Amino acid sequence: MIKLVVLDVDGTSIDRDNHFYDDDIKEIDFYKKKGIEFMFASGRDMNMMLDMIEKSHVDGDLIINNGTQYRNIEGTKNIVHPMDEDAFRKMIPILQKHNYHISIHTTKGKYILTDFESYWDLHVKLLMKGREGVTLEDLPNTTFFRRWGYLNDCTSVSSIDEIYQQGALPLKVDARHLNPEEAKGVRELLDCIPHLNISSSYEDNIEITCDDYDKGIMLREVLKLKGLTLDEVATFGDGLNDVCMLKGFPYSFTPANGCKEAKEAATYTLTKTGGNGAIQEGLHILKDLDLI
Repeated sequence: MIKLVVLDVDGTSIDRDNHFYDDDIKEIDFYKKKGIEFMFASGRDMNMMLDMIEKSHVDGDLIINNGTQYRNIEGTKNIVHPMDEDAFRKMIPILQKHNYHISIHTTKGKYILTDFESYWDLHVKLLMKGREGVTLEDLPNTTFFRRWGYLNDCTSVSSIDEIYQQGALPLKVDARHLNPEEAKGVRELLDCIPHLNISSSYEDNIEITCDDYDKGIMLREVLKLKGLTLDEVATFGDGLNDVCMLKGFPYSFTPANGCKEAKEAATYTLTKTGGNGAIQEGLHILKDLDLI
């Protein structure tokens, strides 16, 4: 029987505009009342998870920052696996040289190596790219799309040294670029640095963590802590960084919009897309199998 359901967030639980599907939420509520535990496993940091927790009613433990952190909402549980410092110090200058928008997620919140205005302005440009005919105000009133949320728990410093001097340990780096052409060749440079895991197929939008932990490794560690086996957990994910928690898990699901690698790794490929009924569809399959 399934005792735990683990949900990726972006592209799986919500759509591109941070919307949940109402029937997915109702389904989650229904099975929570039956005693099944739900948790998120996301590339997001804690600040970005707060909206998701409130709107989804998923209030269990969290695997965040692409598997480098496991914690509960209160923070009384908190296991972290920081990046190798030497690798981090070699990687950041490469991203800076190529004019990436850089977010450094640490054990003490998000750090940036620029001023707040420049950081926010470039974020807005990235948000609006490909959204012709809409304004920022048209986008959902959520953390990712609003200055009040995106700059919350954010510290601006002038150097890498300051991050470590403040006792913050980098867990994950998000690097985004407005111009894919300018980002060409960066992945090859990063691949030359040992102890880095780069979980993206696109050089203009990459996520970087340590190479000894990911969502799947952390999930297996969490299952041991909870006394659960692989056949007592169901996993949902759509992206390259979800493959590690789909492959090898007997009840793994990817939505219709899942990437090629996710579809190859998952036991089930759904007909519905993330944020549009994929969670409900997967839970119905588990019900038909008499597993929930």
